[in-house]
Amino acid sequence: MKKALSLSVLFAGISFATFAQEQKETDHTFKRERKHPRMEKKITNRTPEEMAKVKTDHLDKRLKFTDAQRAEVYAVQLEQAKRVVVHRDEMKNMQSKWREEMKGSQEKMEKILTPEQNEQLKESYAQRRKGKSKAPRGEFRKKGTIERQTPVTESTEG
Repeated sequence: MKKALSLSVLFAGISFATFAQEQKETDHTFKRERKHPRMEKKITNRTPEEMAKVKTDHLDKRLKFTDAQRAEVYAVQLEQAKRVVVHRDEMKNMQSKWREEMKGSQEKMEKILTPEQNEQLKESYAQRRKGKSKAPRGEFRKKGTIERQTPVTESTEG
């Protein structure tokens, strides 16, 4: 009797462990599969010609272009893709310039502040990066102050 009971407990434990492991693997594969289609849709590293072709093909599948329409749509998409590439390059240049200006400002601040103040400032930057400085749930920022979304009701205590 004890042997049968211990075997059933052992079997139940093995079954549970196997089920838990299978469940863990399926969650992991689901997340991994979900990320890949999004990554394939990214067209930021393509040439303008490739971008225009992808967009034209995508529209052609839905709208069924004629040959003349396809050529005209490709021309419009190519023109737009070239503008996107130029705009992206401009934005990268502006971003790098902004970063350099921010570094200069930080260096000036370090010269002004005491070592303790510099340490406090660095800690606040680190907390901001981690997202700890966000307003608590149910609150939002309005004109520099934090106000509650739900009105505060008066207490009925007497």
